[in-house]
Amino acid sequence: MNKRILFAIIFVLLFAVGIIIWFFFYSEKKSSPTLGETTNPLLLDNIPKRFQFIFNKEDAPVSTSITEVTLPTPQALTEIWNKPATGQTFIEKSITKEIDATSTVGTTTVSIKKLIRATSTVLMFVDRISGHIYSYNRETNTILHVSNTTIPGIYDAYIFDNGTRVVMRYEDKDRKIIVGVLATIPQIGEKDQARQLEGVTYLPAQVTSVAVSKNKKLLSYLVTGDSGGSIYTVTKNGADLIAKTPFREWALSYGGDTLYATTKPSAYMVGQTAKLPSFEFVITGKTGLMSNPSQNGVFLNSMWSSSGLKTFLSISGNQVVLPILTLASKCGWGSGVYLVCAVPKEIPSQDVEGLPDDWFQGRYSFDDDLMLVDIKTLDVLPLYYFDTTKKISFDVHTISVSFDNTFIAFNRKQNSSLWLLDTNLIHNE
Repeated sequence: MNKRILFAIIFVLLFAVGIIIWFFFYSEKKSSPTLGETTNPLLLDNIPKRFQFIFNKEDAPVSTSITEVTLPTPQALTEIWNKPATGQTFIEKSITKEIDATSTVGTTTVSIKKLIRATSTVLMFVDRISGHIYSYNRETNTILHVSNTTIPGIYDAYIFDNGTRVVMRYEDKDRKIIVGVLATIPQIGEKDQARQLEGVTYLPAQVTSVAVSKNKKLLSYLVTGDSGGSIYTVTKNGADLIAKTPFREWALSYGGDTLYATTKPSAYMVGQTAKLPSFEFVITGKTGLMSNPSQNGVFLNSMWSSSGLKTFLSISGNQVVLPILTLASKCGWGSGVYLVCAVPKEIPSQDVEGLPDDWFQGRYSFDDDLMLVDIKTLDVLPLYYFDTTKKISFDVHTISVSFDNTFIAFNRKQNSSLWLLDTNLIHNE
């Protein structure tokens, strides 16, 4: 009887050991969802089939549970995001700040801590690979993960309404068109986990141009079709149609609260800029025309002439050629009378047939430095020379300047990475 019990015990033990060996070495590993795992807020059943590819679970990047990342000690020039980024926008946020102060108690002065209301400048941007939204706080030198709705392959993005809403465009590879989505950005604290986008809606197909006003309150977009184009401005309740045109090739831009449309730039076509909704021409007859309007009605323009690239200002219909050669899209308006421009060290005439075509199509790349342009005196002042000893060049585009002109954010075209220049620290280098 004892031998039977012993054999039974040995059999059970061997069986248990076999199960353990099979579990650890031969079974297929499966992960179960956790409460902290990123979830997809958009139910696939409710999305048209042509949009469902953006939520392909096999290809979609996976966000981590880390929402705040501290960067190395800030320098004058800091790489904020080493992956493709878009939509960089400076937002002013109200904060409660603790400062050192003094108070008098009787005849004694004592040091105290005092809470005050202040504003903080935050740089918001979108990761083009995942479609996630992030914000960078210069004061704490940290990057906060804001949204975790995964939309792979973002083409461009536009953050507006003081950082509360976003338009993102991506490529529908099946239909070979660019599709846009409009969503509300979640408002989170520094210690909160990233959350899903809210109120996601799809813009009409064939949104070919988007523009945001300098104060980030207005956003407009152009929808094209067989009969021409329709231009809409986003409101709290939807989108209002503001103009129609029989032409489709327009690039939108804002000067203050006024919307302008410029024909798509090409060195082989005469271009013009029109004021909307009347389509009254303000600049005409310029080949390769690019227009970059300011808050107060001054236009920075570039064109491709018989003698090469020209950069000029248009003020009340009068045009003044600047002593720099660059594309208008490589400049950004600051507050006041200053303009920040990425100016190429040289523009060789050989191998360049026409700008901006060669630059857009990647046949030519610039090696830039940053300059300040005073539009009243037309003085051009050096702002920042990139370090050539690191053997990397900066072909700068999409410059955004903070409200107080302290920070300048831009993309490096070679890899679409996002950089920040702190003008307060330039003198330290």
